Amino acid sequence: MTLLRAWLARRSHTRLMAREIYGSIVAAGRQITFYETQGVPDTREGRFEMIALHVALVMLRLQRIGSDGVHLGRGVAEAFIGDMDDNMREIGIGDLAVPRKIKRAGAALFDRHRDYGRALAAEGLVALEAAIGDALTAAGAGPGLDRPALARYTKTLAAQLTATSDADCLAGRVTIAPRVA
Repeated sequence: MTLLRAWLARRSHTRLMAREIYGSIVAAGRQITFYETQGVPDTREGRFEMIALHVALVMLRLQRIGSDGVHLGRGVAEAFIGDMDDNMREIGIGDLAVPRKIKRAGAALFDRHRDYGRALAAEGLVALEAAIGDALTAAGAGPGLDRPALARYTKTLAAQLTATSDADCLAGRVTIAPRVA
């Protein structure tokens, strides 16, 4: 019984940390500058892409910690999916359609995780500009999308997350502070 209690306590703590991190992610993804000056469409799809970008970056950082980070990253992804589910139901999407749409949202998140991870590993900003641009163009961004500025922001945020200690990450102290220029 003691092992079960310890496991449940750890799982509860991980969920709490994941929700705190996800709250920071949502606040960062809603920065008005993305939508007013960087050309990100101020639509559900555009906001989804900006939150997915931040979730993907945090998950990339957490997975470098090891199994504890992977578990916390999974909790952040679950918070994201739960938020998407709640939002879909709130806007009136029918109960039968929500699971299909949630499956697509989850797949999109993991596609962004893969694509942004590869782009960040590449030299320079060209691959990152392309990955961000492709996602946002599919979300309805027009020619006013400032790919270079968004790529610089993403690179800066990735560096900030890398500089955050493993202990701070695991404690839910993941600060997402860079502001869009």
